[in-house]
Amino acid sequence: MPIIILVLASSGAATLALGAGVLNGSFATPTRFMTRWKWENVWALWALFGMFILPWTVAFITVPHLLATYQTAEVRNALLLVVAFGAGYGIAAICFGLGVEAIGIALNFAIALGTATAVGSAIPLIWFHSASVFTGQGFVIEAGIGLVILGIVLCGIAGRSKERDQAKQLSQTKRAGSSKFAKGLALALVAGAGSAFQNFGLAFGVPLLRRAAQLGTAEAYQSIVIWAPLLTATLVAYLIFCARLWKKNHSWNLFFAPKTASYWLLGLVMGALWFSSLVVYGAAAARMADLGPVLGWPLFMSAIILTSNVWGLAMGEWKGAGRASLITMFLGLGGLILGFCTLAWSSRMV
Repeated sequence: MPIIILVLASSGAATLALGAGVLNGSFATPTRFMTRWKWENVWALWALFGMFILPWTVAFITVPHLLATYQTAEVRNALLLVVAFGAGYGIAAICFGLGVEAIGIALNFAIALGTATAVGSAIPLIWFHSASVFTGQGFVIEAGIGLVILGIVLCGIAGRSKERDQAKQLSQTKRAGSSKFAKGLALALVAGAGSAFQNFGLAFGVPLLRRAAQLGTAEAYQSIVIWAPLLTATLVAYLIFCARLWKKNHSWNLFFAPKTASYWLLGLVMGALWFSSLVVYGAAAARMADLGPVLGWPLFMSAIILTSNVWGLAMGEWKGAGRASLITMFLGLGGLILGFCTLAWSSRMV
């Protein structure tokens, strides 16, 4: 990790994007200590803090005349798009959670975020910078995206191989695992495609950023005028799904179960890590100007993969994995690091 930071030190925006990924890749770690709650309790609390309470609190503190930011006609049209992207991301978040249950955290992260990286980087490049696709910088960006995707795919292969190694130790049948994998793969692909809606919210919410700047909002906090409404729309779909699980599993009362008071603090930590990563990423994208969604997004998503894999090793998730699985994982991480450096280099060609 220090090597990556040194390589990217000349590009402050790239370093911010990398740091945002580290925060995001760490946010789920507290779930390891919330074993008395079910999935819908843990993740609903995270969503409430990360998608509603913290975004709007930061927005009212950092954005002068926040409500006035949303009142012009041009901004209202952009706001509708942002809300629509937020609702789409809510559906993606549900699929992501189901994918975790089906194929596990490491593999689901790799497939979903790999898809999100491809969609979230390629579309803005083609849509906003079509003239740059066949230029020198465009080729470098495309090469960086390709290396990132290759690294993520290798991490996914390693995760699948690890699961097979562990399944053999548990005497699970290959047929049952394959069926579960097919379902999880479909969910992860949908989640990844939908996750790119976050990036689209930033790309198409530019009028909100301009209005916030006109009203005196500091550059580092301008993206919050997009994140707050986008994540609120995300939360609605997410909580509807969690409410269904509360009813089905009779798990609402677990929020008040004995010896779980500390879980509320852990939920706040999860929300703070996750949301702060979005704020930092927004600042990185703003510093990269209109190329932010093209360059910042792959760095952000890939750093999440790298960090989550490091946490997975530290928490023993790869225990029982064979040598081939570990080698494939390290090759994947190497591809991600090379992709980071390539994208950082491309940002200096502007």
